[in-house]
Amino acid sequence: MAEGFFGVLAQEVGYPFNQIPVAAFTNYGAGFQQSSLCGSLGAAAVCIGTVCEPDVAKKVLVDLENWYKEAELPIYQPDLELPTTTANSILCIDSVGKFMEKSGYEFGSDERKTRCAGVAADVTKKMVELLNETLA
Repeated sequence: MAEGFFGVLAQEVGYPFNQIPVAAFTNYGAGFQQSSLCGSLGAAAVCIGTVCEPDVAKKVLVDLENWYKEAELPIYQPDLELPTTTANSILCIDSVGKFMEKSGYEFGSDERKTRCAGVAADVTKKMVELLNETLA
């Protein structure tokens, strides 16, 4: 997510976005390695905060989090047709847990990793849609 968002801004806008080390977002996966907040939402919070004033950023983030809680995810599934689930939460453990319960896939499975990659794409798309609506 971070590379897609900041990479495009680095190419199209340049400074200060070309100064953001996207590798810093590596540990956001697996709910910050603790199954806490979904890493896609954490990365989105940073992305939103870099392009919005604080009050606007809070509103966009809350809108994104509310969407995440209610959305049937993953929407983006280019490689596999995986079951979708609604998290009713912004926590990785709830989102992934519901997927694993419904699908029978283990946490370390390629299918779970593919699912989370799709969710990251979905969160990125929705974040950009909300930013475009808000900032246009």
